[in-house]
Amino acid sequence: MAVRRPNLRRAEPTDDAGGGEAALALDGFVTVRIVQLAEIISRGASEVFEARFGVKNTELRILVHLAGQPMSVNELGRRTRVDKGWISRSLRAMEKRGMVRRARHPTDGRASVVELTDAGQALVRSFAPVARARNERLLAGLDRAEVHRVLDALLLRAEDIQRNPDLVGQAAPKPGGVSGRPPGASRRRP
Repeated sequence: MAVRRPNLRRAEPTDDAGGGEAALALDGFVTVRIVQLAEIISRGASEVFEARFGVKNTELRILVHLAGQPMSVNELGRRTRVDKGWISRSLRAMEKRGMVRRARHPTDGRASVVELTDAGQALVRSFAPVARARNERLLAGLDRAEVHRVLDALLLRAEDIQRNPDLVGQAAPKPGGVSGRPPGASRRRP
């Protein structure tokens, strides 16, 4: 089977105030390319980790985050950027399979703390070399520090866009991603 090589010489999208073809050619946008990249990585991970280890992508993300320390469902949701309801459903399935256990939160009676069982820890140890090898292959030949710097910068900007989604017709954000609106302030217009 032939491997399809990505087109690395994409033209930068241009501003086309007239709304012509250039405005419709979004495949050069960083956001579109990141989504495509994420889909390819996610599908590949799903094929490998589900087939070899019986772990779905969301479960994989949960296991990776719990490998370092127990945490609450809310914290898991924040760190994995997965909906709390989806986290809870995944955790129920993982509990039934003996990978995680829940305990009462020490300071919040409404919350629980989730931790890996011995079987969950063993599972993480078994798939960690595969995850490392896939990561090494993805980053082969790249300057890792630069990759992480770019990803961190894009994450900060994406979070700013999430907080301030409609910047069309408004002034560009100030350097550093500050929108001029206090955190938590409403975006509604009077």
